Amino acid sequence: MSSRLVFDGLAELREQLRNLPSDLTAEATHEVEGAANGAAAEIKRAYPVRTGNLRDGVIVTHVNQGKYAAGALVKNTSKHAFIFENGTQTRHNDLGANRGAMPPGNVFIPAAIRARRLMYEKLKAIVARAGFTVSGDV
Repeated sequence: MSSRLVFDGLAELREQLRNLPSDLTAEATHEVEGAANGAAAEIKRAYPVRTGNLRDGVIVTHVNQGKYAAGALVKNTSKHAFIFENGTQTRHNDLGANRGAMPPGNVFIPAAIRARRLMYEKLKAIVARAGFTVSGDV
C-alpha cells in the first residue's frame, strides 16, 4: 500500500522562508540607522556650546554587517570628549594653585542607552510581526 501526501503552496513557503532573513535585515537596518541618527542628534543638542568641538565631533558610521545583520556606530571624535563625559579630579598647577575638579557631563552614555532601548523594542516588534515569539525584556 502506497500513501501520498501533497502540500499545496510548499514552493511558495520555501521561497518566503528563504527571503525572510533579507526582509528582516532590511527593516532592521532602517531602525538601527534611525536609532543611531536619533542618538547623535540628541547628544549634539545636549552638549554645551562654547566652541562647538564636542558637538562637531559626534559622528555616525553606518556599518555593513552583511546579509543577516545591521549595525551603526555613534562616537565622538573630539579630543576632550572623554574628559567632558567622565569629569576630572581636582587639579593643581605648578605653583600649587587649585584649578578645581570638572564634574562629569553625562550626556553621551544616557542618550545612547535611551536610543538603544527604543531600538530594541522596535526590533522586537519587527521579529514579532514576522511571526516569531519574542520573550524577555531589554
